[in-house]
Amino acid sequence: MYKLKRALIAVLLILSLVTVSNAHPGKLDENGGHYDSKTGKYHYHKGPKAGTEIVLTSYPVKENAIYKAKIKRVVDGDTAIIVFLTDDGTPYKDERIRFIGVNTPETVDPNRPVQYYGKEASEFTKKELKDKTVWIQMDMGVRDRYDRLLGYIWLKEPKNPDSEKEVRAKMFNARLLLEGYAQTMTIQPNVRYSEMFVKFQREAREAEKGLWK
Repeated sequence: MYKLKRALIAVLLILSLVTVSNAHPGKLDENGGHYDSKTGKYHYHKGPKAGTEIVLTSYPVKENAIYKAKIKRVVDGDTAIIVFLTDDGTPYKDERIRFIGVNTPETVDPNRPVQYYGKEASEFTKKELKDKTVWIQMDMGVRDRYDRLLGYIWLKEPKNPDSEKEVRAKMFNARLLLEGYAQTMTIQPNVRYSEMFVKFQREAREAEKGLWK
C-alpha cells in the first residue's frame, strides 16, 4: 500500500509539472506576461493583473513619427520582429517590420534559393540587432500590402534625423548599405533618405565592400 501511495504521488507531481509548463509557455516579459501568437492574446502571470487575458492590438503608428521598440527576432537581413515599448507598459502585439530603402539578398523565401551574400547579411543583422532596444522612424507609408510595418531602424535615438552625419553613425538601414550588405530599393512614398542611400551604396561599391567584392 505504501509503495502504491508513493507511485500515485509521483504521478500527480509529474502531471502538475506538465500543467504548469503548459500554462507558462516561453519567458515572461517586463509586464509579467507573454503573447501567444496562435491565439493573438496576451496573458498576465504576475502583478496586479495576474490571471487576466487580453486581445492585443497593433500599435497606432503615425507618419514620420519615431517610436522606441525592442527587437524580438531577426528574420533576415532586412526584416525583424519588434514590440513597441510604451511609457505605461501597455502591451501591443508583435509586429514584423521591413527596413525601408534597402534590400538584402534573399535567405528565407521558400520559392527562391539562398542568394549570394544572403547568409552574411542575415548574420550581420542578427549580430547587430538581436535583443536590442532601437528607435523606429516611420515615413509617409507606414505599412505595405502584407501589413508589415515599414521603418528606419535607429541604433541610438536621433537628435537631428535629417543630418547625414547622424544617419551614417546611428541608422542601421544606412549601415547595411555602407558595409555592402544591401542594395537600395526605393518605393514611393517612402523616399526621405533615398538620395543619401544611393550615395552610401555608391561608396560601398567603389570600396568593393560586401556583396560588391
